[in-house]
Amino acid sequence: RAVERQRQDLIAAVSHDLRTPLASLRAMAEAIDEGVVEDAPTLRRYVGEMRAGVETLARLVDDLFELAQVDAGAIEAEVRRATIAEVVESALAACDGQATEKRLTVEAHLADAAASPCSPRLTRVLQNLLQNAISHTPADGTVRVEARRRGGSLRLTVEDSGEGIPPGAADRVFDPFWRGDAARSSDGAGLGLALAKRIVESLGGEISVDGGARRGARFAVDLPDRS
Repeated sequence: RAVERQRQDLIAAVSHDLRTPLASLRAMAEAIDEGVVEDAPTLRRYVGEMRAGVETLARLVDDLFELAQVDAGAIEAEVRRATIAEVVESALAACDGQATEKRLTVEAHLADAAASPCSPRLTRVLQNLLQNAISHTPADGTVRVEARRRGGSLRLTVEDSGEGIPPGAADRVFDPFWRGDAARSSDGAGLGLALAKRIVESLGGEISVDGGARRGARFAVDLPDRS
């Protein structure tokens, strides 16, 4: 019964996340097609909103596909490797437009971990953590990425100057589709953090969050050092 309930909850959540942007896209497309909207400023606004809706749907489909494909055995069998510096650079590049639009300062400090080898899948983890941090950080705020080696492990952290996570919510932020501002997942499909957790655990690591309402949130990823 528990498995069936989880399946039903997943279907309901996916349906909701598909229905909302699709309804918005349909309404705007119909308004344009029927000539209800014709002035250039409104048309430009509609195009921007339609593009955002399409991007939301694309992220949902990508996250669902990757969530279904993540497998510890497949990850262990990966031949291609990357470095911490490479995955951080790729993740930052993917989020640059979003950060620039909000005038955020994004800092990266890699210390002695820059050349450490890692799975290329770590790029998706950092990208999701960065997107989450940027979404919940006010304009002109700061997002900081750090990486360092300690003992036989690597630690990567993504810290923001946003609203933080209320007490009691930290245990649920990695649940797929969990709703509410406390989950920091109300913008988007709510799968980013769940996918990050699945990938990190498949890599033999752990992911955690520390966030107080006064000082933003800090996500930490601990992985075995393969150097």
